[in-house]
Amino acid sequence: MGLGVSVYPERVDVDAIVQYLGRAGTLGYSRVFSCLLSAEGGRAHVVERFSPVARAAHEASMALTLDVSPVVFERLGISPDDLSFFCDLGANAIRLDEAFTPREVAALTHNPYGLAVELNASTADGTVAAVCACEPDRSRLSACHNFYPQRYTGLSASFMEQESRAAKELGLGVAAFVSSGQPDACGPWPLKEGLPTVEAHRNAPIDLQARHLFATGVVDDVLVSNCFASDDELRSLAALDPATVALGVVPAKGAEAPLFNALLGSSLRVRGDSSPYMLRDSDQRARLAPLGIAPHNTWGLVPGDVAVVNDRGGRYAGELQVVLKAMDNDGTKNVVANVVEEERFLLGYLGPWSGFSLLA
Repeated sequence: MGLGVSVYPERVDVDAIVQYLGRAGTLGYSRVFSCLLSAEGGRAHVVERFSPVARAAHEASMALTLDVSPVVFERLGISPDDLSFFCDLGANAIRLDEAFTPREVAALTHNPYGLAVELNASTADGTVAAVCACEPDRSRLSACHNFYPQRYTGLSASFMEQESRAAKELGLGVAAFVSSGQPDACGPWPLKEGLPTVEAHRNAPIDLQARHLFATGVVDDVLVSNCFASDDELRSLAALDPATVALGVVPAKGAEAPLFNALLGSSLRVRGDSSPYMLRDSDQRARLAPLGIAPHNTWGLVPGDVAVVNDRGGRYAGELQVVLKAMDNDGTKNVVANVVEEERFLLGYLGPWSGFSLLA
């Protein structure tokens, strides 16, 4: 699983792009996305604008993907039988926003330059399965969703998961886009309404967008679609553990700060014998019980509450419980935190043995 950024040398200063990629590379970002669909001019112009981006990407140990289509091939005089132009430009992969025939796409993956090929994961037109039936080099084939500049045009989360799962079942890696909230962040087109893959992400914090994509289990790489994301945004994504569902929480009213703070940042895991009422992490008993947990905040439990069994719970003292359904409290459970309301949907991605963490 990896992180990436997107840059558009047709829209922003190349020197600023070089600095941006350097910062992202330092944080561990491994991918750069850029777009030839919106690039104007012929080969010479493209080389002039995009070669510095490729050099900066490689200096930052990042792989460059260029978004292309049959129209781009025609405009630049590129034959599907000869991808040397992209190799000479410094690209590591091409993404086919619109594909050639399945047999042609499969043939592209066998190019002698080592270029990888990404298919559009958002079209639901059978292309991904059809290409996989034509014996491509699957080690060079993956899928990447669209991003959507126009408000209300993004994918539903369920559709994104459906199409991602279909690609994963064929053995392909899947990438999707999140959107910076910076007001001046731009994409390849004039609109500045955000550039998410999933419409519900359009106005959400960038880290929540990424946490959702990773939580689905069907997205491998998350790319920031518009540029430039702030340094704080880049750091917030770099700090995520893709294998863990991170839940934003706030202290419950009157919660004791030491116990609340003890819950944050730890690697947590749901027990294998799941309950419809709560997610339990029994391993926390050994860590939290020695703190001494006097009964406090022992009111009735509602979905989103994060509770810790107090000293009255005997052998269960210290157990962490995240509430899924309303239930009575027999006085043994201290409500310590609440999952942020806008993030409670992430609880639906947690099941037996799922890893999770709590973030303030």
